Amino acid sequence: MPEDKKGLSWFRLILLQVIIGSLLIGMCAYTFRIPLDEVHVVPRQEDQLDRIAGVPMRVDITYPGLGTISIEDPKELLKLRSTFSGLLSSGMQRPQQLVPRLLLTGTMAYLDQEDIPFQVETNAFHFGAESVNSLNVSATIRKLQSTLIDKMLTTSSIGSAVENEINDVFTLQQGVLTALTQVERKALISQIRAAERIIDFSHFDDLQRTPDAHFVIQLTNDYRVKKHWIHVDRYNGAYFVVYDLLDETNQRVYFKLNNASY
Repeated sequence: MPEDKKGLSWFRLILLQVIIGSLLIGMCAYTFRIPLDEVHVVPRQEDQLDRIAGVPMRVDITYPGLGTISIEDPKELLKLRSTFSGLLSSGMQRPQQLVPRLLLTGTMAYLDQEDIPFQVETNAFHFGAESVNSLNVSATIRKLQSTLIDKMLTTSSIGSAVENEINDVFTLQQGVLTALTQVERKALISQIRAAERIIDFSHFDDLQRTPDAHFVIQLTNDYRVKKHWIHVDRYNGAYFVVYDLLDETNQRVYFKLNNASY
């Protein structure tokens, strides 16, 4: 009997050592395991929002027939990024067959990733491969387009359009278009480039009257076959109002003429 008990105790000791050894091996294997790459499938929309979340360095905007401007102010860039992100996260894509009357194109350049192209129509927004045009974001899209048009219609861009010889410039009187002479064209360029932007124009009564001169700039290199016109109204020889009839947001830009430009 004593020998049986002694043999049994040795068996238990060996079994205990085996169990402890197995536990130690398991713990070491878990602690020093070789990490494996984990693959996560990111939804397309979430991936697009992550791309917008990058650090924008510049936004280039192209207005058909007028050219391209660049926005590099950090505050404006962050505001545009926020607007783009809000549109893509809130809006949806629905069938659309209408051809946009005015299409603004652009590119958002990032510090930490590739540039992403975008397009702004009156009722639709495209960013990379994503598009939204649902009713719940239509007001935001129109506001965005109006803001970008406001930045494009400057004395520099309008003056360059008048100066560009491939564009035709007319006066419109009683429904009749008359091409400007070279002298008249140079005078108009001088007036436009010397004008100053007006933010508060509500107290100018002259703008309620018929303009004393109406100029029409026929832009070329447009993406449509139809002709594209920029209109410039001059009031009382003192103010300019610039607008584009293809712009469904009805955005108008106001300038005060400088007397030295005559």
